[in-house]
Amino acid sequence: MLAGAALSCLTGMRDPFLPQPDVCQTAQLTQWRYQGFVAVKGNIRGILRDGNGKWHRTGTGEPLPPGWRVGNITDQEMQIFTAAGCEPSQWRWTRQGDQHEAMDRDNHGVQRSDSKGGSAEAGHADGGRRAGGAGAAKSGGAGKT
Repeated sequence: MLAGAALSCLTGMRDPFLPQPDVCQTAQLTQWRYQGFVAVKGNIRGILRDGNGKWHRTGTGEPLPPGWRVGNITDQEMQIFTAAGCEPSQWRWTRQGDQHEAMDRDNHGVQRSDSKGGSAEAGHADGGRRAGGAGAAKSGGAGKT
């Protein structure tokens, strides 16, 4: 009998008292967000953020970490297919994150001048300056006369 218990452990039999693993992971579907897309020479890549805040850039036919596969991608939605036998078998996310689309529409350059004649630094989403740069508070300067 002891040999039978040891054999079942070695062969990888599942513990009947533990819940079955969720191979479909469809509970995560509502936690993911379709944030937008990038189109280069007709190739569209969707940009997603998962429930943990991790970003994913993916294209049609490519797999996503939970075992899903990307279907159709448009400017407004992304379709995915879950694993065989999972319900729902497909899911669509509507694009999120277009609050600032009108503001960004005409700003295609990496660098631009701000209203004070200075230059906004490239790479900063808000056009702001790095800490310690021009316009930043100097250490030890506050309260001195």
